[in-house]
Amino acid sequence: MTHPEAWNPLTDWKSVDVRWIKVNISPEDLRRFTRRSDFKGLCQSLGFLLLLAATGTAAYSAFTHSHWIWMIVALYFHGTFYMRFGDALHELSHNTVFASRWLNVGMTALYGWLFWPWNPHLYRISHQGYHHRYTLHQGSDGEDTPNYVELSPRLVIDLFFRVIQVKELFRNLVRLFTLTPTSKGWRGRGIRPDTWEQFILRNASEKDRRQVRRAAVAALVGHVLFVAVCLYRGLWFLPVLVTLAPFYGAGFLSFIAVVHQHSACEPNHPDFRVSCGDAILDPFSSFLYWHMEYHIEHHMFAAIPCYNLRKFSRFVADQLPPKEPALPRLLKLHKVCREKYGSWQNWRDQFGRYKGF
Repeated sequence: MTHPEAWNPLTDWKSVDVRWIKVNISPEDLRRFTRRSDFKGLCQSLGFLLLLAATGTAAYSAFTHSHWIWMIVALYFHGTFYMRFGDALHELSHNTVFASRWLNVGMTALYGWLFWPWNPHLYRISHQGYHHRYTLHQGSDGEDTPNYVELSPRLVIDLFFRVIQVKELFRNLVRLFTLTPTSKGWRGRGIRPDTWEQFILRNASEKDRRQVRRAAVAALVGHVLFVAVCLYRGLWFLPVLVTLAPFYGAGFLSFIAVVHQHSACEPNHPDFRVSCGDAILDPFSSFLYWHMEYHIEHHMFAAIPCYNLRKFSRFVADQLPPKEPALPRLLKLHKVCREKYGSWQNWRDQFGRYKGF
């Protein structure tokens, strides 16, 4: 069976002028919701770090006391929560978490080092410059498509029990030591940058390219020194909790929270209520996801801090589609995708090429 060739942005990218359709809201009301707060930003960012410190401490304590079962359980949740650094870096890339710019810059550097397989500046170039500007406009937004959802027993088993990512670790270590910008979680398909990564770097400003390079150097130098000091002091378990943490843990939280963003949505549409999707999460999952389940609202007004999205959503609720809890919505998306695309193979031929398939 032959498939359409993968879309190559280096030769086929096109600019489009999208006149976005948004909810009606007065400038005064919008200013209320776009107001940033250092206190709320610190509660979110430090609260997330404290949660990881708690799971890491539990794993370390179990390790030192030779409680191997409890150590495995603690590492399972530590790695699962650690994956949510990507959501944190997403929000920090919008510079909306803090009122003080230095706090946003400092937290981005810290989070970027802790989650080294995700170069925050490479991601920012793609996400702000293309995904938000051309959301799901195929041929322009090289970051996402109307994604396909297919639920199966095998998927459920993988989401809960496929917890060690050896290939991803190898690929990103090679990228790390060759100073190739890492992009685990949103690209990261190989050792070399794919065509989209090449495209955004080629078209980035010199300032942006320097930031990408500095982040790559900081990740390499910082983690080599960190691991060396830990090994020298006999604290070899600490790198397991930090340097290796992005490569173990379950994917069920990612699936429950993230899949709703654009699955089965309409491409090339100027209304964010059609090109994006929302879901209702429990408070804990919402905290871990940095409240991005309000994804329609986020795309309409990316300047609204994540901790204000819920209030904003309620304020304009009469202009938004009704929301559904995450799990029922996933079941619905599974059915919609089958009806809309027929099969994953048909979807692949239509949209997969825009994701590099």
